[in-house]
Amino acid sequence: MTEEARARHNAEKLAECHPVFRRKVKAILDDLEGHRLRPRIQEAWRSPARQKQLLAEGFTKVRWGMHNATDSEGRPEALAVDILDDDKPNDEITRFLLMLASSAKAHGCVTGIDWGLSAKRRETVSTAIATRDFDAKVSIGWDPCHVQIGGISVKETRAGKQPMSS
Repeated sequence: MTEEARARHNAEKLAECHPVFRRKVKAILDDLEGHRLRPRIQEAWRSPARQKQLLAEGFTKVRWGMHNATDSEGRPEALAVDILDDDKPNDEITRFLLMLASSAKAHGCVTGIDWGLSAKRRETVSTAIATRDFDAKVSIGWDPCHVQIGGISVKETRAGKQPMSS
């Protein structure tokens, strides 16, 4: 994707996000771009039909998730995005994923980098992030490109709880 197209695409996807989360994701994108990476938001808001399709295909484990969040009138306000390296979108590059997780954590978000890993492997990932050892040899969880707002659960979000300004 050209740089202009990537920037336009990211802006479109950011517009699908809750305003508080949008600011956090923008900061994460800026951090990664500051390291001369080209992050691309692959997906932000998802319709219930899209979520159902991804569940059937095994790409998600939930019927309703942070990607499906809406405002009180049903307009998209995603609280999750999937961010890829635009230069290598089909690869899970450990360095990029650790940098993504580190930036997400710094901005009050979480990623799926350690989802499904054993406690020992989660600790190895956590240590790599904490020490900013982006070249660490670590195992990667099942949804490492997924970034969602921290401090609020899927259950709370589905019940209508909104993230607080920060």
